Amino acid sequence: MVRFSVKVVGQALVATLDGDLDLHTCPQLKDALTEAFEQNSQAKHLVFDVRHLTFIDSSGLGVILGRYRAAQERGGKLFFVKADPRIQRVLRLSGMHRIAEFVDSTAEALDRV
Repeated sequence: MVRFSVKVVGQALVATLDGDLDLHTCPQLKDALTEAFEQNSQAKHLVFDVRHLTFIDSSGLGVILGRYRAAQERGGKLFFVKADPRIQRVLRLSGMHRIAEFVDSTAEALDRV
């Protein structure tokens, strides 16, 4: 199970994830991010705080990629905050390092937008 929060900070959606992001938990995150984008037209960047994420599967990667496309259409960027080595490995193997920046803090990501 993943616990998450999504908040708007300036022009960024900041999603804090905790737990397992998998087939069973992805729909809620996808809906929350889609709704946040729809309700906040100024939001264009995506910041995923994954310091407490313990597992991610292909459906989780798909949700992130889909929301990245929405951000990209608005001219936004994608950031991952504090990915532990296992999660970072999965993200890199899936090619996320080509479209995202890996940073040490949410503040660092917000400074780069």
